[in-house]
Amino acid sequence: MSTDPILAAITNLVSLEGGIAELEEQQTLNVLLTENIAKALELPEEVSLSTQIDNSKSLFVTYHSDLLQKFSDLLGTKGLVASLGVQFTGHFKTSGFEKMVIQTLIPHNGLIRFVEAKRENTPYLWCHIAYSAEADEKRIGMISFFLNGLTGVAPVDIGDALLWQSDRIAVDPQTQPQIIALEELTPIIEKISENRIAENLQNWSAKLARAKVRDEERLRAYYGTISSEIRHKMNAKQLVDEAKEKEELRLAATEGELERKLADLEQRYTMQIEANLYSAMVIYLPTVHIQCELTRKKAKRMITAIWNPFTKIIEPLRCEFSGETIYDFYLDEKEAKMISSNYWEKNAMGKRG
Repeated sequence: MSTDPILAAITNLVSLEGGIAELEEQQTLNVLLTENIAKALELPEEVSLSTQIDNSKSLFVTYHSDLLQKFSDLLGTKGLVASLGVQFTGHFKTSGFEKMVIQTLIPHNGLIRFVEAKRENTPYLWCHIAYSAEADEKRIGMISFFLNGLTGVAPVDIGDALLWQSDRIAVDPQTQPQIIALEELTPIIEKISENRIAENLQNWSAKLARAKVRDEERLRAYYGTISSEIRHKMNAKQLVDEAKEKEELRLAATEGELERKLADLEQRYTMQIEANLYSAMVIYLPTVHIQCELTRKKAKRMITAIWNPFTKIIEPLRCEFSGETIYDFYLDEKEAKMISSNYWEKNAMGKRG
């Protein structure tokens, strides 16, 4: 799959609608659409798409382009958040979870006990986040990630669950497990989006920082030279009274102009970022829900861990204070809440028990 976020999103959208998308080069995608989808998009059934504006053999596509909007509208006809199910056709693991839990999920200051494991569907929210960033120039892009709708863990890997078109099935969301509350979900999506967007813009951000330092040095050198010449003149000619006051005003004006120029640079190189949920889909996967009991002194509670047959692993849990994904953790003494090692050490929680 392309590392370009826009082409990666189109690849997934095409796949969901029964088409085929193959990467020709890093910024060019060859797409084969079904007849009805091609008509809906007003495109030929075979088309080449590119994020390079100077590629004459391909249609240019960006976040703001009508073409990407049409792809998104394919989901929009079903609502901003559409849904589908995926069936697992291989051998489905039904035992051995007790040992797996003990080896995988490790509370440092408490106990975890396997209770039971049941085959249940799990909703995964597949989020596409569009963003624009502006500093001395403007850049646009898109990120995508999966969020476990039961545990709130993100980003998670769902393996090759969407690889085979034949494994996709229609589902009635009303009969499926419900996703956690929106007020809990929103900050998780925002935090993951912020981190992913920052990663995408890391090179550009570093470039801006270098350019800012370079321009600041030039300004300081230029105005520093003028200020030095004024001081030298005042000392060399031993200016007094009105003549000295005139040069002092020139010196203050020079230093003031430097501060204004530095403030302009700060504004020019400060990156402004806007992001929004472009589209989303709920993917219901057959999984195993593993019920476990956490114990910390007198505090006990039940949690659900998820085993995904497409990745063949128990997914990580979520720190209930920082939101980061965890496999090993500490337990809060009052309610046996899960706490990441980073949060535990940073907040010196070990000193309180």
